[in-house]
Amino acid sequence: MIELEHIVKSFHADKADKNKSIHAVNDVSLSINDGDIFGIIGFSGAGKSTLVRCINLLERPDSGSVKIDGVEMMTLKPKELYKARTKIGMIFQQFNLMPSRTVLQNVAYPLRNMTREQIHKRVTELLSLVDIPDKENAYPSELSGGQKQRVAIARALANDPTILLCDEATSALDPQTTGSILQLLKDLNKKLGLTIVVITHEMEVVKNICRKAAVMDAGKIIESGDVFEIFSSPKHPVTKNFVRTTSNLSKIETLINDDSPIVRVNPGQLMARLIYVRADVSEPLISYASRAFDIEINIVLADVEIVAGAMIGGTVVIFSGNSEKIDKALKYYRDKNIRVEVIKDARITA
Repeated sequence: MIELEHIVKSFHADKADKNKSIHAVNDVSLSINDGDIFGIIGFSGAGKSTLVRCINLLERPDSGSVKIDGVEMMTLKPKELYKARTKIGMIFQQFNLMPSRTVLQNVAYPLRNMTREQIHKRVTELLSLVDIPDKENAYPSELSGGQKQRVAIARALANDPTILLCDEATSALDPQTTGSILQLLKDLNKKLGLTIVVITHEMEVVKNICRKAAVMDAGKIIESGDVFEIFSSPKHPVTKNFVRTTSNLSKIETLINDDSPIVRVNPGQLMARLIYVRADVSEPLISYASRAFDIEINIVLADVEIVAGAMIGGTVVIFSGNSEKIDKALKYYRDKNIRVEVIKDARITA
């Protein structure tokens, strides 16, 4: 559905000096499948919003290829480009609704060459689709943040697009409302077969809705693939940092720095982080190892969740007992495809 090849987009850093420029997007190639929900994640300034605007040519790349369903967008004439853009809906962080117009008028704005009755029928269908059928005569100032975003989504769907671009669409919403909007997007993906591209700096959003994702930093894609693989085995330091922000297991460092009694390791003990992958987490791994190797395993922190339909997470534990038996337990976990990260090993000084 979407193919980007060697996209470059620069902005002049100094208007007085045309030679000084910033590569907001620097040689990015990306392929997004028809009907997919694809996430593009990065910290502020990574270039992700510029990249998504290159998809519908709101930002025209300096060089590269933008193909939508096999059509090269960069070579289209103005009228052809306008027609192609009607099949690419877009929603934004700040909703971009017209405050002096009702919900009905906001949603109807993109509609052309239709009678008043046809427009009203179409808007009614769209408002029902986004679960606010009773708000057509309300003004944006009378709506909650979540309702405003639903209006923006309805407007983006007015021309039956095949692609929906979401540029930080949930960043201005509280967690509960964010969850409802993400569920709506997933439902629309199923009902309408939409290809959805989600731009965000929140790993939680990618985790909850996306099937595949790309991580951007300094205008480049530094890592991409299935969301589960990115979460379970991040390779780039920036990606690892993102993943750590979503896990309670990262709190262990704070507890250690604060010298919390919860994480104090006595002589002869070992503290480790156990990272579970896929179905491994469903097995009674802690209780089994404790019995099988005759050691005590105290759970300090635990964090297990569903990512892309599979379980992922882990625990921070303290092992107590015979040193050789602890080593056997660690080997048992590694043989089970569980990553073992030793945090503190007091057996050396025991």
